[in-house]
Amino acid sequence: MLNRNNLGIINLTIRLLLGVFFIGTAVLKLLSIDNFEIYIYSFNIFSYVTTTFFSRLLIFIELLIGVGLILKLYFKQIWWLTMLMMVFFTLFLIYAAIFRNDSNCHCFGSLIELDPRQSIIKNIITLALLFIIKNEKSHDYKPVLKRWLVASTILISMVVSFVLLPMDVIYNRIYSEKENINTAAFYESLSDSTFNDIKRGRYLINYALAGCKYCRLGTEKVTMMVDRHGISHDRLKFIIGGSDEAISRFIEITNTSDYQHWKIPAQEFMAITYGKFPLYVFIEDGKIVKAGDFRMVDDEILGELQ
Repeated sequence: MLNRNNLGIINLTIRLLLGVFFIGTAVLKLLSIDNFEIYIYSFNIFSYVTTTFFSRLLIFIELLIGVGLILKLYFKQIWWLTMLMMVFFTLFLIYAAIFRNDSNCHCFGSLIELDPRQSIIKNIITLALLFIIKNEKSHDYKPVLKRWLVASTILISMVVSFVLLPMDVIYNRIYSEKENINTAAFYESLSDSTFNDIKRGRYLINYALAGCKYCRLGTEKVTMMVDRHGISHDRLKFIIGGSDEAISRFIEITNTSDYQHWKIPAQEFMAITYGKFPLYVFIEDGKIVKAGDFRMVDDEILGELQ
């Protein structure tokens, strides 16, 4: 039978391990923040801008939990916050395990891969350990020291989560020359020799995500308008995000095999479009004239391509 000293050592060990664990998961997510954001975004719950904030908010909370467990700051509140978060994400992972085929749920970022089923087991173990230390109490800090520790923990966690690797999508929106497109990311991608074909002349570029039904619908409408106006198919270009299989299916469904398609990395695609698609960009000699959704494409724009 365990005496009080042994029980205290066990609880201390578990609490410190859990604290380090949550700080570690936060840091690993932050080190691969782009992939973490895209994974969250793939569930189509938030806009891309909101996703960039939410992903960092999760990292911020994990850092608070980790420090709170180690220092026993507001222990009961931290314990309940941790329990609620673990239960929520366990249910979330159950959904992912049933309805998706993810090889990595990014609980440890991209450096340590766990699929949803493995992560569910990890969460169950974490919940069991939390129950063991449930009766722990907050450390009796002096009021001044407690306020200093709380303020320092919040400030440092915010700096780590939101400042060290800031949300580029918000910065780019502020400093972009156009409201609907990240012009800096667009021109950077255009510097690739792959896109030499569209650096001279007038073109309409369709940014589409291969698995997006609205992108497919928009493509069908735009190609119909191109044919109706007798515009050369060479004037409409597609830049697509997605797997090779999804892109092949997109081309087949939209009947655009006689148009030129380019694939770019997911991070680059999201940076340019702010995670909103389909996006249509009218350019002349490699410079953006206008950018927007399907409503931007009208007879006047198409007439400029002829």
